[in-house]
Formats: sequence, structure tokens, C-alpha cells
Amino acid sequence: MVLRPVFRWLLWTAAAAVVVAVAGTVALFSGSTVACDEQGGDAGPALRCAFEVAADREAVWAGFVATGEPRPYYFDAVLQADLRPGGRWRFVTDDLRRLLAGGEILVLEPPRRFAQTFAAADLDDAPSRITVELEAVPGGTSVVLVHDGFAVETTTYRRFRRAHPLALSAMKSWLESGELPLRARIYTAIFKPGMKSVSARAEPWR
Repeated sequence: MVLRPVFRWLLWTAAAAVVVAVAGTVALFSGSTVACDEQGGDAGPALRCAFEVAADREAVWAGFVATGEPRPYYFDAVLQADLRPGGRWRFVTDDLRRLLAGGEILVLEPPRRFAQTFAAADLDDAPSRITVELEAVPGGTSVVLVHDGFAVETTTYRRFRRAHPLALSAMKSWLESGELPLRARIYTAIFKPGMKSVSARAEPWR
């Protein structure tokens, strides 16, 4: 019997949920933690994630902008980008066949600051904006990520107020130790197969 991709994803998610239940709450939330504050105002809601990484600024910069290789801390997604203001960027699955997100680079000042528009490939929300600023501090690098440009609390906003802490915590752990927290490994096992089944097809990068 041939299963439709969405049903295959549902079956995989159910199986992975069993793994989560067995692993337990302590294991699921172990590892480094990054908190993101929800902010509001006349410009609309925003997410602000501020933390420090025990790695030099160049390494952290590469963690955000390195292209062509799977990122273990972001579901093994691959960044493809024309790294210049006005250039486009996108995240695809590690087989390069499925599109996860994309946008335009607005600012690129290595290794200090970049800004980009952001649109998840599976959502119809208007593009938002992500800005990342890095500052060298004793013992490592200070990171401030702001995700804004929302007129209201969209599906993108609600998704990433949970997704940013997970992905940034995993990146911090990876840069500091070369390992992922168990929580990140579990969520990768849950969501990576599904992304390859239901995400939009990615055209060849040019």
C-alpha cells in the first residue's frame, strides 16, 4: 500500500511522540536554554532573543550565515544565499529538494550585523524581518536576535516564539561543545522526516 506523504508524516510523528514520552520531561528540556521575550508596541509584536555564546564572534557569525552545509542545530537544513544586501536567501532540506523558508538580505555587515526578510514556505503570512547583532564580550559573543515586522500575531509569530528558543539553544550548544542537547535531537527526529514530506518543492538554486 502506498501512503500519501502527509499520512507518512503523521505516522512518523506519532512514532516519534512515543520516543519523547519515553525520554521524559527532564531529557526533553535538558541542555542549554535561550529565552525570547515577547514585545509589543505601535509597530506590532516582536520577539527578542538575547544570550551569550562561549565562542568567538567569527564562529558565531559562521553559525548564522555559513552556506551549503547541513546545520545540525536547525533540523539539518541547508542555507543557500547570495550574501550581499539585496541578495536572496533560502533554507532547504538537506537533500536540497524541499523549501523551508526564504527572503531577501537587507543588511550584511560581517561579522557584526545582518538583517533579512523572512517568509516560511508553508505559510501565507506576509514577510517579517529578522535582525541579528553580534558583539564580542569577555569569554565569547553576545547575540541579540529580533524578529519583528508583524502587524499582528500571525501564525509565523506564534510558531517562532517557540521555534527560536529551540533552534538558538541548539546552536549555542553546538558552537560551545560540538554536541546537540537531547531535546534538539528528539525534535529533529520528529520534524525532519515531516519537512521532507510536506514542504514545498525547491527549485534548483541559481
